Amino acid sequence: MSQPQPVKSTILSCRNIYKKFDQQDVLSDVTFTLSKGEKIGIVGPNGSGKTTLLTIVAGLLEKDAGSITYSKNLKVEYLPQLHEKFEELSQGEIAKKILAPIISSDAGLFLLDEPTNNLDIVGLNKVEHFIGSSAKSFIIVSHDREFLDKTVDKIIELNPVSKTSTIYSGGYSSYMEQKEARIGKEWKDYADKVEKMDKLSSNLEQSLRWVKKIEAVRKNIKHLPKNEKEKPVAAYLRDKEGEAGKRAKVIKNKLERYKESSEVVSKPKELLPLKIEFAHTKGSSKVFDLPDVTKSMRVSTLGPLNLTIQYGDRWHIIGKNGAGKTTLIKLLVGEIKPDNGELIRGENVIIGYVSQEKIASNNSVSVIEHFMRHTEFTQTNARKILNRFRITTEDIKKEVSLLSPGEYSRLVIAELISKKPNCIILDEPSNHLDLEILEELEKGLKNYTGTLIVVSHDRYFVNSVDITKVFDLEKIKK
Repeated sequence: MSQPQPVKSTILSCRNIYKKFDQQDVLSDVTFTLSKGEKIGIVGPNGSGKTTLLTIVAGLLEKDAGSITYSKNLKVEYLPQLHEKFEELSQGEIAKKILAPIISSDAGLFLLDEPTNNLDIVGLNKVEHFIGSSAKSFIIVSHDREFLDKTVDKIIELNPVSKTSTIYSGGYSSYMEQKEARIGKEWKDYADKVEKMDKLSSNLEQSLRWVKKIEAVRKNIKHLPKNEKEKPVAAYLRDKEGEAGKRAKVIKNKLERYKESSEVVSKPKELLPLKIEFAHTKGSSKVFDLPDVTKSMRVSTLGPLNLTIQYGDRWHIIGKNGAGKTTLIKLLVGEIKPDNGELIRGENVIIGYVSQEKIASNNSVSVIEHFMRHTEFTQTNARKILNRFRITTEDIKKEVSLLSPGEYSRLVIAELISKKPNCIILDEPSNHLDLEILEELEKGLKNYTGTLIVVSHDRYFVNSVDITKVFDLEKIKK
């Protein structure tokens, strides 16, 4: 018989935390507890208050309302984002630099803000192992979903609209499953209630039409033949009219009671996920052929490359910084030409490309102008497509440079889908795509049957899109 697990003591309790800046609410009613040895991940889009919450818990920023209770003698250590220059350090040295303040401290709770920003896989493994095996407690803000999967027991999501928090058990993958199930249920419940209300409204309209029809017949009884003007006929019609009227009243009262219930008609606050699907036609079987291709870079030379990419291949291009990953991508998309050798592109290859850099746009170019210019759609069709991606009639008038991260991400993917590419090339898409769009992109790419070429340090993204081949630039013979 298994022994019951000991109940861990609570070392931190946050209740109804509220904070505003310049009359704008940043956090509202954020509530959670932390147990001894527990690790919590905080997630949410940019501007949702993640760093604000950490600094409040650290005691570096005053909350406007709510309460925070710490266990007796609890020491809290806050490690903000490290903005140092790490170019001269090895990954092992960077990992040691990040872990040193934790190892040397006698604190019981550590607050980490994006601790993995400068780490490669070697450094990540070191930090993940240390935190995962530590008996101390951690609250971690990180955009690295794989890191959160491997280190935390619980996820706190900060909602940028309601400014509130929702708690999910498990790591990031578990959080996503629970969140999708919750949102799906909320929308199903809402749809069921709207359907019921529509049915009641339809029944009411039908009953009222029946009452009016009987009433019209009764009032026009003088126009009926003599044998139908007898009193029984009129009485029968009056009875029928009364019954129909009572039935209509019952339905009307039921509908009004249903409408009065606020939870019945309230729409879920979170939108259903955007569904991303890539329609395309197949091009030639051989997409790219690079025989003995070289390209000079700033301090070294890429190649000689000997690479053949076939239709349907799913490649992950890897290599340390400066190895030439982005240079190879630019060769493939035709932004630059090789110094030696020839890059041969197959026939009817349609490339959809998302670069590392944000879209360069003149400040005067509106969203609709930019989209039409890059997709050759008419304004009517452009509006329809952008609207599908929640880019509204007002949004399309904005300058591209003024878009929010979420709006910008939706524009990028709307443009990518509109090209109907049979070869998709992505250079560090996690760097600037909003997380909501990134996750939906992952689902779309999983079902995509064209050619996929990815440069990415995001392990979660790479694992999600079913990569089948790896090209390591470190292993090219110089």
